[in-house]
Amino acid sequence: MNKETLSGWLGIRHSMDFGAIILILLSVVYGITACTARVAQSVESSVATCEITAPVDSLMETLFDSEGPGVTVMVMRNDTIMYNRSFGYARLDKPLKASDSTIFNISSASKLFTGVALMRMVEKGDISLDDSLSKFFPNFPKQYFDRIKIFHVLAHMSGLPDLRPLSQSQWDEYIAEHKSMFSYDRDYRRYGTETEHIRSFENLDTIAFEAGTHYDRRDISYVLVAPLIEAATGQNFDKWMKENIFDPAGLKETYYYHTDVIHPQLAHAYKKADPNTRTSAFRTDDNKWEEFDYDEADYFLTKADRGVCSSARDFMKFKRALVAGHIINDSSITKMLEPAIPTDVEYVDFGLGTAVRREPGRPAKAYHMNMNGGFACAECWWPEKNLHYIIFTGRNDWPQRAVLASVDSIMASKGWI
Repeated sequence: MNKETLSGWLGIRHSMDFGAIILILLSVVYGITACTARVAQSVESSVATCEITAPVDSLMETLFDSEGPGVTVMVMRNDTIMYNRSFGYARLDKPLKASDSTIFNISSASKLFTGVALMRMVEKGDISLDDSLSKFFPNFPKQYFDRIKIFHVLAHMSGLPDLRPLSQSQWDEYIAEHKSMFSYDRDYRRYGTETEHIRSFENLDTIAFEAGTHYDRRDISYVLVAPLIEAATGQNFDKWMKENIFDPAGLKETYYYHTDVIHPQLAHAYKKADPNTRTSAFRTDDNKWEEFDYDEADYFLTKADRGVCSSARDFMKFKRALVAGHIINDSSITKMLEPAIPTDVEYVDFGLGTAVRREPGRPAKAYHMNMNGGFACAECWWPEKNLHYIIFTGRNDWPQRAVLASVDSIMASKGWI
C-alpha cells in the first residue's frame, strides 16, 4: 500500500482527573529512562524486547493490577509484532490468565469490520454507497429513508434518532406499538437483535437532523447494517462475514457474539464492586470486582456496531490482511479514511467506519476507542508508517484518552511516528 493513498487522524473521547494524568505521565517518563534496566523482564510470546518495551510495560503496570481484570497490548510495525504482553486475568472466576489468544468484545472497533464489509460489497457491485436505505427497508417511512444513504450510515450522519426503549415507561409504550419477543426491558437491552431494534423505526415520524449535515457518534443507524447486508446478498450476516471477511484474513478467533456461543477463551468484563450492595453477578471473594458484561450490563448486542469478539493476535492478522489488499483494495481503504464529516473533537473527522485525526506535526492516524459494558478497546493505525497498536481489556475504568496519548508519545519518542 502506498503512503500517498492514505490519510487521517482519529479522535479520542474520554475524561479523566488531573491526578490520573500526572500518574500516567510519570510512569511513561520512568519507563523511558529505565529501559535498559528492565528489558530483560519483558519477553513474552517470543517477541524480543525493543525500544518501546520498558515504557509500555511501565504504563500498563501502573494501570492494571496483575491480579485483576486483564488487558492485552500488542504493537505491530511493518507487519512485525514488536510488543505483545498481557496483564491480569481474562476471567476471575476460574481463574484464566489473559493472553494474546484471549477473546475480548472489541466494542466500536467492530465498525472497522463493518466498513470493510460494505466497501467489499461496493467492489463486488452488490451495493453503492449512494444507495438509499429505502432500497433495503421498503417498509420504513420513505420520506426519511429515501434521503439516507449507506454513506451517511457509515459516517455517523444518518440523522436517525435512537428510539430504543431504555426505561420501563418507554418499554411499555414500545410494547403497545410493536410485537416483541421480549417481556420486559432488560431482556431487550441485553439480548435484542437487529430485527428487534429496527422495529423502533416502523412508526418514525421525525428525524434528529437532515442526513449528511451533522455528526452523531451514537448514531443508531449501524443497527441497520446486518439486515442490509442480508437483504443485498441473500445470505445470513454471520455466514457472509465469515466467508468474505474473516476467512480471507485467516481469522480463527473472531466471531459475532451470541448468547448460545461461549468460546473457552472468551473473557469476562468487570467493574469495581460496591461492597454495600447485593448483586446476583459473580463477585470476587475480596469484594473488589464483579462481572459486568453479557448478563449484567445494559449491553446492546447489535452486531455491526459493537458485536465482534476477537483476540489480539487475530485482530492483528486482520490488519495485516487488510493492508496487504487481501480483503479490499487500496482505493477502498483510502475512501474509508477520507474525512466525511467533522466531529466535535479538535483535528478529528469521521470517515467510513472509522474516525480520522489530523494533528499538526504528526502523520495521519485512524482509530477506534470505546467501551461496551465492562469491556474497553482501543485500536490505532498510522497508515503512512504501517504502525498499529491495540489495547483489549475487560475493564472500562481506565483513562482511555490519556492512555492513548501516552502510548502515542512513546511511539513518537522512539521515532516510529
